Amino acid sequence: MMGERKAPLPSEDHVFPATWYAVCFSSQLGRQKPLAARVAGRDLVLFRDSSGNVRALSRYCTHRGADLALGRVNEGRLACAYHGWQFDGDGRCACIPAHPDRPIPDFAHNRAYPACDHGGLVWVYLGPEAMPQVPQLFPELTTGAYRLVPYQDVWQAHLTRVVESVLDVAHLAFVHRKTIGRRTPAAIPRVSFDVDHGDRIRIQNGGGVLEYWFPQMWILRPAERQGGFINFVTFTPVDAETTLILGYAGRSFARSIPGMDAVFRRYSLRVLREDQQVVESQQPRPIPEALRMEAHVPADAPQVRFRQRWYRFLTGDEPRVTVNPSV
Repeated sequence: MMGERKAPLPSEDHVFPATWYAVCFSSQLGRQKPLAARVAGRDLVLFRDSSGNVRALSRYCTHRGADLALGRVNEGRLACAYHGWQFDGDGRCACIPAHPDRPIPDFAHNRAYPACDHGGLVWVYLGPEAMPQVPQLFPELTTGAYRLVPYQDVWQAHLTRVVESVLDVAHLAFVHRKTIGRRTPAAIPRVSFDVDHGDRIRIQNGGGVLEYWFPQMWILRPAERQGGFINFVTFTPVDAETTLILGYAGRSFARSIPGMDAVFRRYSLRVLREDQQVVESQQPRPIPEALRMEAHVPADAPQVRFRQRWYRFLTGDEPRVTVNPSV
């Protein structure tokens, strides 16, 4: 008689790599209204300065803690809706309307985070103080060769479980049996994949290639030819229990046919949401803290490589951001 299997211990679920995370599409952030965002437990407010550049500050006013996302942008400065305090993109409080002639005290200034537009997405960097380079992206997002149709979703799942769902080829015949897995056999004799220093995983799956860049982005592209259809997603940890997914359904054909964008958006979301219920059900919430705590078979090899890379991050000295439940 087999012994009772012990429940896996939870992994470190409040620590994430310090990197660029996407928070919205560029088109969602206009010139007049700020936008609220949450990344790794940090509440942020985004706005555009007078040059149109993206700025990110801590979301709550240093005066009375009002939500700055309720405010407005006035000549490139973010003005609080409560008392009109104005903040520059670097977090400096530039105006206190109640006392326009008095010096502004240091405690009035807000915290700023590096932010940028790139590939049609707004990115925020959480990590060391030095300003990093803009995020490196798959070329399909920046060359203009594809019509990119945006879509997004929010899952109640840890980042690690969401990432593993796009590296898993064995689930296609079951979870996606009505869509992309209709003709996919359940039996997988061998998974063809390669790994570049653990940071990039490429999986050959039929006529497509899945490519993942640690820790937060993935693309599906045709294996044999340029053009056709691509699918891109990037993952952002909202907190330890929630992941934001921003994606593009890209095509090099039928670029101007009316209604095609809506068709591709609906289908991409349908496929994405087929995974959602299953991934949200997984326990423990993050991947377990050691490989031995869950069963593995050869079809899981890409996920095992991801786990090895994630464990290397957890045990190493790479820059990290910690979710503080009280923030």
